[in-house]
Amino acid sequence: MARLVIMNRVSSRLLTLGTAGFAVLGVLTACAGPYDNNAPQGAGMTTAPVAGMKDGITAPMPESGPAPGAPPPAPPAELPRDVVKTASMTITVANTSEAADKAAVLVEKADGRVDSRSEDAGSAGGFARTSEVLRVPVAKLDGVVRDLKALGKVQTAETKSEDVTAQRVDIDARIKALQTSVDRLLGIMRDAKDPDALINAESALSQRQADLDSLRAQRDQLGDRIQYSTIDLSFVAEQIGGPAPKQYDGFTGQIERGWDGLVSVVGNAVLLFGLLLPWLGVLVVVAGILYVIARLARSRRP
Repeated sequence: MARLVIMNRVSSRLLTLGTAGFAVLGVLTACAGPYDNNAPQGAGMTTAPVAGMKDGITAPMPESGPAPGAPPPAPPAELPRDVVKTASMTITVANTSEAADKAAVLVEKADGRVDSRSEDAGSAGGFARTSEVLRVPVAKLDGVVRDLKALGKVQTAETKSEDVTAQRVDIDARIKALQTSVDRLLGIMRDAKDPDALINAESALSQRQADLDSLRAQRDQLGDRIQYSTIDLSFVAEQIGGPAPKQYDGFTGQIERGWDGLVSVVGNAVLLFGLLLPWLGVLVVVAGILYVIARLARSRRP
């Protein structure tokens, strides 16, 4: 009887353990997912499918294409390009000074300006020349160039374009980084309690601010070159020779001629005196030395 009771207890325990084992096996099987018979050895089970995966394999699912009949997606907007345009021209005219005045008027009508101007009246063996540096809005450059060509005979004409987008982006990035550094240093100075730390922060801030101002000046200069094109313009005379000699007509003309001659003689005499003045100083010194020697010689005679 006792043996029968013991066997029943053992049987019930074995039944309980078997039921628990089947339950654990079922849970593991459900978590592991379907078994792949074609999987390589050592990879008997695959991971459970997750969002963005296909069939539990760790590879991104292909994106769905556009719906049938839908328009294609718009391409990304291209960043605006920064271009510096310059032009250079050489024009032959009868009167270089008058042509330069007309060019200045054309530029002013186009909302531009004249940055510099130089004139050479010419000589007996050279042509008269007037050079100007003009600045015009980039949108009006072509029209101004066409108007300038009508002022005379064009010898040379050239227009260039330079893409400075990378330079502009680099300067903007450096300005942004320096501005961030300046803001941080200002915050450090506000919270600093140590005098040494405050002095170091002020020194660093001064250097950063100087660099920031320099970069901003470069950015403004580059922006001016982008907005206003530069034209290097040269007017050359058609014939060799300087200005025509002055004409003296009638009695008053002769008086004027005599006065001009007198002024010329006096001016030349002044120039000659300035040329001889160093030599006169040397002669005075030499004469003084000779006079002293002569006096000493006379004093030694019996």
